[in-house]
Amino acid sequence: MEELYSKTTASMQHSFIREILKVTKGVPGMISFAGGLPSPASFPKHLLAELFSNVITQEGDDVLQYGASDGDLVFKNIIKDFEEVPYLSDDEIMITVGSTNGIYFFTRTLIDPGDIIICEAPGFPGSLAAMESCGARMVGVEMDEYGMVPESLKVTLEKLISKGESVKFIYAIPEFQNPTGRTMDLNRRRAIIEIAVAFKIPILEDQPYRELRFEGERIITLWELARTEFNDPKLVTIAKSFSKILGPGLRLGFAAGPPEIIKPMVKWAQKSTVSPDCVTQRVAARFIEQGHMHQHVQNIIDLYHPRRDAMIKALKTHMPDNVYWTNPEGGMFIWVAFDKSVDTDKLFARAVENKVAFIPGSKFYPKGIMKKNELRLNFSYSNEEQILEGIRRLAGLL
Repeated sequence: MEELYSKTTASMQHSFIREILKVTKGVPGMISFAGGLPSPASFPKHLLAELFSNVITQEGDDVLQYGASDGDLVFKNIIKDFEEVPYLSDDEIMITVGSTNGIYFFTRTLIDPGDIIICEAPGFPGSLAAMESCGARMVGVEMDEYGMVPESLKVTLEKLISKGESVKFIYAIPEFQNPTGRTMDLNRRRAIIEIAVAFKIPILEDQPYRELRFEGERIITLWELARTEFNDPKLVTIAKSFSKILGPGLRLGFAAGPPEIIKPMVKWAQKSTVSPDCVTQRVAARFIEQGHMHQHVQNIIDLYHPRRDAMIKALKTHMPDNVYWTNPEGGMFIWVAFDKSVDTDKLFARAVENKVAFIPGSKFYPKGIMKKNELRLNFSYSNEEQILEGIRRLAGLL
């Protein structure tokens, strides 16, 4: 059958992260820092079970029927209240099957094969793969401790445009970035928006971890900043997810942006997903409406904050000299960099043999610029005892 494959299918690669999860899941004694997995202890199982039962029993005639491709109006309005954006019109928001679904539809809306997307380097491979599947070429811009470097972004755009390249948008995760855990400060966000305005290039802002802040001040999103300080409601589209706060298995997120972007995204949804899961949308709506979400998010923070601290402590205790790591204010990830003598692709194979797993840093870069002396660690899934032992094993291999 392979001879019948499309060129896209024939060239498509498996997700390294998904393959790692298959290799490490269920292995006795394995300590995995590999996946971006929420802790099962964070799932509000009993409450969700009760809400699913109530919603189907009391609202089943509505939610068991076909739904709107742009999402349940009840859920949309509750999201507007929860996000404190009551001024949004219904045409400026759509419910998605997880945030990657929204990212894919946004890319489909703007990208022709060969067009360029500017992304962070390193960046989240799930989004990069979704964009590449639409025919996009990814161009990475270096990061520092505050995220994408504005000067590098400007130079990159100038070079590409001078060559006649079609640059369609800038993609960024400003909060607790995957994979580095870094957060753009307010000045950096303003600088990135100023460049986007100057070059007339829109921004896709990915915000799956925003609620998971352990410390520090909450920072205005690029999306809100563009609408308020820059008076430009069309510049930024935001994608958010409930995967990290309610459970990734629910496959629930939303995108908000100008109607000129959201409406064609909904057309793509009509052709593929038809609609998000109607029951799940209504359950999430009732979860928020009944006042559970704020305390639930605090419970997750209380669970993850000590795990981050345990990982930082273990890195300080066990790692040799000349090793650098980020100290995220929230989220789920820590980024570790070694000197150039360490190849984390090779280290990964040895680590799995010693029953500890991570994601090599090379998997987070666009083609052609990857680095091999970095890795990503997830601290949300393992408990504190496992974190201490896992870092001890990993450091021992160095």
